[in-house]
Amino acid sequence: MIISDYNQSRIRETNSKDFNKNGKYILYWMQSYRRLNFNHALDYSIQIANQTGLPLVVYEGIRMNYPWASERLHKFILEGFCDNFNSAKKIGITYWPFVETPENQDKDLLFKMSESAYVIITDDFPCFIIPNHIQKVSEKSNYKVIAVDGNCIAPIINYGEVASAARVIRTRIHTQFPEAYINRSLASPKLKNIPTYKGKPPFEPFSCQIEDIPKILKKIPFKLKIKPANDVIGGRKEGLKILKNFINNKLTRYSVDRSNPSPPDKCATSSLSPYIHFGYLSIDEIVEEVLNFNLNQKWAPDLLNFTQKGKRELFFHKDDFVNSFLDEILTWRDIGFLLFHKNPSFNKDISILPEWIKTNLKKHSKDKRPFIYTKEQFDKCDTHDKLWNSAQKELMITGRMHNYMRMLWGKKVIEWTSSYEEAFLILEDFNNKYAYDGRNPNSYSGILWCFGLFDRPWFPERPIFGNLRFMSSDSTMKKFKMTEYLQYISSLEGNKETLFG
Repeated sequence: MIISDYNQSRIRETNSKDFNKNGKYILYWMQSYRRLNFNHALDYSIQIANQTGLPLVVYEGIRMNYPWASERLHKFILEGFCDNFNSAKKIGITYWPFVETPENQDKDLLFKMSESAYVIITDDFPCFIIPNHIQKVSEKSNYKVIAVDGNCIAPIINYGEVASAARVIRTRIHTQFPEAYINRSLASPKLKNIPTYKGKPPFEPFSCQIEDIPKILKKIPFKLKIKPANDVIGGRKEGLKILKNFINNKLTRYSVDRSNPSPPDKCATSSLSPYIHFGYLSIDEIVEEVLNFNLNQKWAPDLLNFTQKGKRELFFHKDDFVNSFLDEILTWRDIGFLLFHKNPSFNKDISILPEWIKTNLKKHSKDKRPFIYTKEQFDKCDTHDKLWNSAQKELMITGRMHNYMRMLWGKKVIEWTSSYEEAFLILEDFNNKYAYDGRNPNSYSGILWCFGLFDRPWFPERPIFGNLRFMSSDSTMKKFKMTEYLQYISSLEGNKETLFG
């Protein structure tokens, strides 16, 4: 298999060192795309293995002490390990799973593996701890390290400069889409005659048995005492089930009902974001499945409607709900990834906001707040606002929050804290420690949208917000029938002590 010229723009050499001519295997360091299907980085690793005749080793590891580490996030990740272990066994790929514990610590494991590797290939995720990890390994390794961008439907580098608004990047995505779709990642690995590596990993591998997950979690001294949410399962198998349920039962309602807060079983949102964030599902395969919905023929790029290029409606598909969903999962997702791609970093904060917003915030920084709450009060859902408290409870207990409620939730924290900087830090911490889909470029683009990023000035000018979009609980209660949502949150109350007690 040969990587297409189009996909060559996904490949980035992160150091200028040589390949290890004495290398025993190709090492794919799986960090973000935690799957063995529809994976550009794995496709590229296999190409190098085929070209060199060397075995391929897939290494997936998790450390004890990453920021916001908790039993909730660890369990979700380890369930994915189990799926990958089983898939690798069926495909015939050597898979090395490492879980750090006090007895089995990460002591320069990647450096040790790199000494025996022809090359390290990894996932070019531009946010959280991964850019720093790639940089450190690239500096320390004596041999070449290559990062592969498999984040979006098109190589992010092809989108150009950071987009100021959705309408700007939407046109770029539509331009790139035909060629990107044709050159999407492979549904299944094509191993050809790659030999099996007979050596052992330089650590004690995790068993990847579901029944062993509770045992290993007990060994880890998590600082955050956040338990897994009830009925939330990690891994590719569960992600595929959720995708199938969404397409079969919710997709046709998406354009009409997605903004309506409601219980998860009735809500029209996809619930896919945690599975996309942890790489259990690829954007490529989700887009492919959705585009082929309700068609008498297999979807192909010649069905695109270029008279609608740059518009939200009718570009991809004849059905409004398909276009609505794809605009969210492509336009609004990719704008956040492009923001980070231009300067990969742990996070983005309000210092990166456009000048008109900074001027606006400075003008209103001393405005009197109607309420001032501490971080501890927010964390205890102890505000005067029943709707805000319910949104926070949903986040804390379930690890998710309805998309519309997340916008309202963010706007209110801005309104009820003494400074914009404090509001940002509270929102970042809550989102990243409780949400399964936190610690992601879209976590930050979503939070910063509440501060006006990717939005336009709104009038009339208001206290605290100035020309930023204003949202209120009263208007939300009038806009939607909230009774069922509030009843659902009340039904969760019994779980709160179990998860945080």
